[in-house]
Amino acid sequence: MRAGLEALAFLLPAYGLFLLFMILPVGEALWLSLHQEDLFGRGREWAGLANYGEALARPEFWKSVGLTLKFALITAPLELLLGLVAALLVYRPYPGVALFRTLFFLTTAVPTAVAAVAWGWFLHPVGGYANRVLGALGLPPMPWLTSPELALPTLAVITAWAGVGFTAILLTAGLQNIPEEVLEAATVDGAGPWTRFWRITLPLLSPTLFLTGLLVLLKSLTAFGQIHLLTRGGPAESSMVWIYRVYQDAFFNFRVPLAAAEAFLLFLVLLALAGLQFWLLGRRVHYAA
Repeated sequence: MRAGLEALAFLLPAYGLFLLFMILPVGEALWLSLHQEDLFGRGREWAGLANYGEALARPEFWKSVGLTLKFALITAPLELLLGLVAALLVYRPYPGVALFRTLFFLTTAVPTAVAAVAWGWFLHPVGGYANRVLGALGLPPMPWLTSPELALPTLAVITAWAGVGFTAILLTAGLQNIPEEVLEAATVDGAGPWTRFWRITLPLLSPTLFLTGLLVLLKSLTAFGQIHLLTRGGPAESSMVWIYRVYQDAFFNFRVPLAAAEAFLLFLVLLALAGLQFWLLGRRVHYAA
């Protein structure tokens, strides 16, 4: 009993911070979404589910939902694949591995604003290095961030690049926890590199891969910084993803209760997707004994 009380005393600060910065804001957003406010937020009137009905009836809201799903379907698999490749390259010690680890993990240390400025210069339609390379190859320049067709995929690639370091760190830790004895036994039995990877490494890595995939998916559905800094939802709202629609309705259209309803709908979708991923993939995860 005493040990339990001591453990609770150590956990109370963490629980308090979680309540203050997570539970209370979610509750406030839910309460706000059920009301109407005047332009200056001086008075509230009960509105029930009116804001949710209005959000679900707006074609531009559903366009943002579609753009968000498209963005996530590009970002999440690409980031997970690149992170796995990076982890496979650096999890074993060999001469020069420290340099590769630094290069891969550097994306985690670079602030979003700095990365956005660098990518904006790199992909500039006139003097950007990417188009200079295309010109040197005899190819026409590409409007990477100014074309409605290219802006969202380009942002997805940038977002995946920014997350490679975080993903590689998690997967590297998972790879280093795989028992070497199992791999050595498979090698003695004649298993080649691909057989060891598909039959041993990947199944034993599945717990880390499952958790990392869940985090990457949820992160890609709420990406904001690079979109705000590079395109601001444009051109022609071609990168107006869900979270940026919430931002625009709250701070430009001054429809804060409506934005709260849209944000809470996103919260429910994230919970549903997390539950669906646990249901579909959780049973395929192999935990080492």
